[in-house]
Amino acid sequence: MKIYTLAPLALAVSCSLGLLSGCSSSSSGNSSTDASIGGTIVAAPVNGAQVTVVDGNGNVVAGPVNTNSTGQYTLDIPNGSLNQDLIVKSTGGTFTDEATGNNGVAGEMFAYAPANSLADGDNICATPGSTIIANLVMNHNKTMSQAQEAFSNAFGYTPDISVTPVDATLTGAEESEAAKLAGFRAAAFSQLAMDLGLSQNDQFEMFAALAEDLSDDVLDGINSSSSVDIGTTGVTLSANIQNRFSGALVNFHTSGYNETDLNNAQIGNLPFSKIALTDSYQIEYIQTNMMGAMEGKSTFQIHVTDRSTGENVTGLMPMLMPMMNMAAMTHSTPMPATAVREDANGLYTVNVYYLMPSQMMDGTSMGYWDLKFTVAGEVAHFYPVVKMAMGDTTRTRLKGQADEIKDMMGMNVSRDYFIFKDSLTGSGPYTFTMFIAAQESMMSFPAVIDGNTLQSGMGGTALAINNIGVNVSVNSASSVAANDNGDGTWSISLALNNGEANQVEVELTVNGERKTSDGTAAGLNSIFTITPGGM
Repeated sequence: MKIYTLAPLALAVSCSLGLLSGCSSSSSGNSSTDASIGGTIVAAPVNGAQVTVVDGNGNVVAGPVNTNSTGQYTLDIPNGSLNQDLIVKSTGGTFTDEATGNNGVAGEMFAYAPANSLADGDNICATPGSTIIANLVMNHNKTMSQAQEAFSNAFGYTPDISVTPVDATLTGAEESEAAKLAGFRAAAFSQLAMDLGLSQNDQFEMFAALAEDLSDDVLDGINSSSSVDIGTTGVTLSANIQNRFSGALVNFHTSGYNETDLNNAQIGNLPFSKIALTDSYQIEYIQTNMMGAMEGKSTFQIHVTDRSTGENVTGLMPMLMPMMNMAAMTHSTPMPATAVREDANGLYTVNVYYLMPSQMMDGTSMGYWDLKFTVAGEVAHFYPVVKMAMGDTTRTRLKGQADEIKDMMGMNVSRDYFIFKDSLTGSGPYTFTMFIAAQESMMSFPAVIDGNTLQSGMGGTALAINNIGVNVSVNSASSVAANDNGDGTWSISLALNNGEANQVEVELTVNGERKTSDGTAAGLNSIFTITPGGM
């Protein structure tokens, strides 16, 4: 492989070599060294790989040495080579594939270190992620920062070559979360290869293909001009390859081979592809606002086309099941009875009312949302990043007083009611529309509609709704009854102060019982902050 000149980028790498005892040492014979480095070669840990360090022109400056049974190596880099870009290159060796348990023979793997970034005792680990980034720099004319940015946008993380990944298939690893994540993500590429119908040996050609795909900064199965084949495997990357990687993370996490104790929140927000493929259909997710999905009401469209003809598909009745996967639980979220409505030309409008974000403002993951669409019996998944609400109130929660349900432990708890801001329209007076839903269980939050019956969780008494009252006041003025639209939404005309934060109080009664902030008679009504012209 020809290796092109690499662009420098400052990169701090540090890790003790205490974990690397027993590895092979450099055979260069140069006694004047400035950096004795070590690391691990991980597709899964690769035994017997030949490791060298080469410069930007492909010249060997250190090695070769062989990895031990856990994929570890050590070697010495001559002092005169540290001021240039260097690549740790691994070829050959054997490994046990994490996704299949099969024995494999490794191909080429790389880890890139910019000039003057290495020091004695540093740790350099080659993984699928570092290999893709190195390929982008070596073969696709990207700087290191450009390659890292493209990779992060596509796969949802930036590989840290100083972190030694754990073997994700071994139990009881007492390592850091970063080490577990690194091992888990490496295993996800093995899972992706299996999901694409590739053998464990083919994944190394897959790494090069993914880099070629990303050469135009978009992971979508094509480079700047054509589709991307996976080496000589006969497999071509598909338009939903980013979606397939998200699925691989989920599939490995739930597989019998995963022995990490990472939970759904720790594996983070999954990379979000706007294309999903089923056997018959291509389904495109189209966000209808610039802010993206946020806690509260989210409206988007899906565009369904026939995979074989490319023609729009109409007359379908797509079904949606949204699911929030958290560290210790999963739950669904409210939707109207007609959550998916057909427009025209293969377009379907979707309304979801998210109870919570998947990502906090500081980027901390709360878990991930999985939107499962079933279209004519075929299933597709989307994993949108749902952000925290900003600006005005998007939803409130009230509780029943005597109105209770049984939770998963069989205990009686107050039933939750959720009032969402559905829309604010007009220019004064304004029409404020709310959507109201109630909890039946963690998997069911139906709209509150007169004449319907709310179930009561794990075996409790159902509640037949025969009277609903929604009264609204603005800035402590007298309350006025809202109009029932018959589908779980209620509307009212409000005189709001333009450009100011107005306090809108909503009182909800069901069958004569007022729902309150804490489930007691002294509890408060819902309070919305609404700023006409604001967010």
